[in-house]
Amino acid sequence: MAESRIEALTIIAWTVLLVSAGAFVAVGIVGAGGDSVSWLLDVGLWSVTIAGVAMITVPAPSGSRLSLGIGAAVAASILLDDPVALGASISIALVASWLIQSRLDIGSPRTDGDYLVDSLAMVLYGLVYTYAIETITTNLDLEPTWSVLGAVAVAGLAWFSFRAMVAAFVGLERTDLAGRYLWLLALEDWAVVLSMFAAGALFGLAWEVMGLWAVAVAVLPYAFAHTAFERYSSTRVTYGQTIKALAQIPEVAGLAPLGHSTRTSDMAVAIAQEMGLNPSHVTELEYAALMHDVGRITLNEPAILRAGFTDEDIARWGAQIIAEAPYLDNVSELVRLQHRPYRSPGIEFDPDIPMTSKIIKVASAYDQTQIEEGLSPVESLERIHQGSAYEFDPRVAASLRRVLVFRGVIAH
Repeated sequence: MAESRIEALTIIAWTVLLVSAGAFVAVGIVGAGGDSVSWLLDVGLWSVTIAGVAMITVPAPSGSRLSLGIGAAVAASILLDDPVALGASISIALVASWLIQSRLDIGSPRTDGDYLVDSLAMVLYGLVYTYAIETITTNLDLEPTWSVLGAVAVAGLAWFSFRAMVAAFVGLERTDLAGRYLWLLALEDWAVVLSMFAAGALFGLAWEVMGLWAVAVAVLPYAFAHTAFERYSSTRVTYGQTIKALAQIPEVAGLAPLGHSTRTSDMAVAIAQEMGLNPSHVTELEYAALMHDVGRITLNEPAILRAGFTDEDIARWGAQIIAEAPYLDNVSELVRLQHRPYRSPGIEFDPDIPMTSKIIKVASAYDQTQIEEGLSPVESLERIHQGSAYEFDPRVAASLRRVLVFRGVIAH
């Protein structure tokens, strides 16, 4: 249902852009008069450039891939003095890129939601830049270069903020994702966005002075940044896969139920996203949930088995193992605190226990009750609710229920 609504909105946006492109072209031809051919060539060139560059995407910290089309649009906004030509170029490019990528299946795969977000944000950039450059030029006594940079900065900030808001709005079609989480996730892409805007602005400002050399001046620095983003994304994936593999050691050794760490991590991340936690905390939560039972590898020691142990002992041992990697200090702390009750009698809640540890506790208990006691999802959820007086945070229990309802595991 959500996908059909987004698809309908995308088709509406495509239709509006198509009509706008025709209107811009008609107005531009009339306004250009005898220079209409030159005007059309400029619009055609930038339309092709923006649409072509939009086929290239760069991995972002949010996990999505951002289109480089906005970088070309920034260059076009600087080099096209005519707002009508800029509007025509952006409208035609957006229509063309949508047709090429979605209907001809060329370029990086992108969803209708991606297209909708990028289209609305790029249109806003064009409108804000046009207004900003006119306002700055009229009211401030600045050098042309600084006026352009000021307008690009204002329009870029509007593009970035609006794109994050639209991404959150589109994502809210999924009721298991909190708007706060989606908003903060989109804001994490600021470094990638800054590099794209810098490349576009550098090209636009250097063209009149350097000609074709402006391509090298703008593209080469960005190419290094693009490579760094690709490597970061690849490293992040590899890092996660390594942690997932290490987390399975207790399971392979028969010291923990098979698949328990993966299921706990999946549910914990879903709960955190539904509750609107910071994306960086969600990542740490994912790693901690995967490795929350890693302390069980110590249960191969006969001395430990004879002396006896508790769940908190296992958590502490696991935290000590994880802490050997300095990068995982926060993760080790989450694992260490995972078995503590969220409050004690007479105390509203324990401020020393982070929400992420409380989420791991609930997600792990939910899976364990089904594996060890053979309870159904409804019965496992009921067990969590029964323990909400002291053991399990009621807010996490309520979020777990909403996630299960969204996944169709239990009835609404």
